[in-house]
Amino acid sequence: MNALDFYNANKDFNATLPKAPSYITTNYDIASWLLNKSNFAWLELDIDIPYKLWESEAKSANYVSHRGNDHPGWNSTCIHGIDVDKTGAWTNYGDWTKEEDVPYKWTSLSEHTPNIKSFWEEFPYERYRRIRFMELESNGQISPHSDAPGRLPGEEGIDMLDFGVPINIAITHPPMCKMTLEGHGVVPFSAGKAFIINIRNYHSVINNSLHTRTHLIAHGIPGSRKMDFIDLVANSYRKQYEKRH
Repeated sequence: MNALDFYNANKDFNATLPKAPSYITTNYDIASWLLNKSNFAWLELDIDIPYKLWESEAKSANYVSHRGNDHPGWNSTCIHGIDVDKTGAWTNYGDWTKEEDVPYKWTSLSEHTPNIKSFWEEFPYERYRRIRFMELESNGQISPHSDAPGRLPGEEGIDMLDFGVPINIAITHPPMCKMTLEGHGVVPFSAGKAFIINIRNYHSVINNSLHTRTHLIAHGIPGSRKMDFIDLVANSYRKQYEKRH
């Protein structure tokens, strides 16, 4: 199924946050249930993003094609990672046998994005894999795919509170750009919104606008800041659930 057909098949679903079981009350239990056990679609994070400032810093980026011809117009570049142009999973580069040996670092691009770098240094992740600008050109498409954990070495039986989840932030997001999740509908993105998206679900993006969509996705590991990350997830869940109900 191509991106347009996928959008048309799923756009009319109306995702709602699942209700936590009554016995789940602590922040830890809420975050663990949501990320590990529930079939949630997305969670909007209760954080402020200086997206206009980020948009200005993003202008210094030079992009490379991401994932090839199957996703026309999808480009990326790394602020943090193996290198600026190493935008894919670590298994695409080098001869490492486990992720712990991958030399992730702040790339040369981060020198031109000091405010973005500072934000992620303060975010409740101890360390990072990739932090990437993700660009989708006008009339570009990201074909339907799933990014479920378990595909790479070391990802068996993981706890998402330890492994970490990608944080997807819209820097620019034209109204005619739509990210759709199978069986859940269209993610309500707009500039400055940050989401944890359950990308175990098949998902796709079409940009039918005349403008480029620019997002930033950060893949990090909570580590010593795990409890702060749990609080962010649980408090965001409560706020979003109360808003929708």
